[in-house]
Amino acid sequence: MTWNWSREIRGRLSNELNELQADISTLDPPARSKDGWKWVLDSEGIFVTRTLSSLIDDPLLCNSISEIETMRNNLVPSKLRIFIWRIIHGRLPVRVELEKRGIDLGSTRCPTCDDDIETIEHAFISCKHARDIWDRVYKWWGAQHATNFSIEESFCGNNGAIKSGWGSKLWQAIEWITGYVI
Repeated sequence: MTWNWSREIRGRLSNELNELQADISTLDPPARSKDGWKWVLDSEGIFVTRTLSSLIDDPLLCNSISEIETMRNNLVPSKLRIFIWRIIHGRLPVRVELEKRGIDLGSTRCPTCDDDIETIEHAFISCKHARDIWDRVYKWWGAQHATNFSIEESFCGNNGAIKSGWGSKLWQAIEWITGYVI
């Protein structure tokens, strides 16, 4: 095999080229073999963008099956999906989180109700003002309101209000918007 290089190969590259040529010369592929690419991350060996997307997005965005559904609700704008993702993963600047990062606020108590320390769970679920909003939304929707529920139950599913279909997605959008308003 003759190579037509634009520059002379010298030094380490010359040694690597000689090793590569030696390796290639020892190969003896079968006469009728077909060379090609195989996607090893798919059982059929076929590259599909959707498969790659799910391999990247699902572990980064979600911790559970219900959370996968959460991040894909197209009834709400992307800024609201990002906000909900931040709530689920504890990435909002509530007083406890700011205190952890060394920001001295004087108090970590909830500035709205002053009943408890301000965590994400408290700010969006257990604060009496947040509970009042949730009660009104559940009453308006005609859904059974759980007395004790968590961030995951509120934002990663539909909290049992609707079992499946269009109504489930709509209810989830209502819960997210409620969280955003709170």
